[in-house]
Amino acid sequence: MKIIVANWKMNGDLDLVSAFIERINAIETKNTIVVCPPAALIREFNDFHHLIGAQNCFYEDKGAFTGENSPKLLKKLGCGCVIIGHSERRALFGETDEIVFKKHEAALRNELIPIVCIGEKANERVQWKHVLTKQIEKFIGAPLQNTIFAYEPVWSIGTGMIPTTEEIQEALAFIKNKLGRNVPCLYGGSVNASNAESILKVDTVDGLLIGGASLKPDEFAKITMM
Repeated sequence: MKIIVANWKMNGDLDLVSAFIERINAIETKNTIVVCPPAALIREFNDFHHLIGAQNCFYEDKGAFTGENSPKLLKKLGCGCVIIGHSERRALFGETDEIVFKKHEAALRNELIPIVCIGEKANERVQWKHVLTKQIEKFIGAPLQNTIFAYEPVWSIGTGMIPTTEEIQEALAFIKNKLGRNVPCLYGGSVNASNAESILKVDTVDGLLIGGASLKPDEFAKITMM
């Protein structure tokens, strides 16, 4: 069984929600499916037969934090998971490793499963082990029984370029060696119906975090049934 996560980012509308629910509810799969739509669309997934997640949360449950998503409220809205520390959050909104870890704690406190994103930039490829070590340093020794990690090399996201299966295997083995063999690790970055099957065959890959292809219900459905 694999974990297949759809990250819609800031995309989608009511028509896509309807088409997505109809298509994905109709499939039969042994895999765990999670869809993470924009926060404004979460309530529209009440009839979805699979898991709902959020794309971000704040590290406090409530307060004077205009524009932030309360993890406590996300749980009440029916979310079971939340993406933490996506590279776009780090690059565009200045999220640090410290902030990512605090959000991880907030998610666990509210019984949400954090999906913690890590990965190196193009100019860091030679030093990828150093980059990943720094990003997961605070998690070493922390409670991770209900945590998922997603390895998303930043240079691969939305570019069509992906690491080789050998490189993916090595990166996820490195993460598991640091955090524990039983910690689920996903791969993300330019995943589509053409390459998903070969990635899922990598023995260290526990699932996929999918961006653009998750906005195409038929393509996403194909991936979930692999």
